[in-house]
Amino acid sequence: VKTGDLVRFRREVFQIKNSSDCGMWEWRVGLLIEYHTWEKIATILSGGKTFRIHASEVQKAGKKDFKRF
Repeated sequence: VKTGDLVRFRREVFQIKNSSDCGMWEWRVGLLIEYHTWEKIATILSGGKTFRIHASEVQKAGKKDFKRF
């Protein structure tokens, strides 16, 4: 994955209180702005906002991530 790639990443929608479950997650698509291998943190632009996400939650986007009209 390199700067300028379209990526998909997981974001936590909400966390369930008093539960061993970690919460509900959703996949989003965005543009990779910055990624340094020694930090293992990706900076992603999605929906007009920037997110800093751990690399284990980021994947390169493919055809299945886009809907056909």
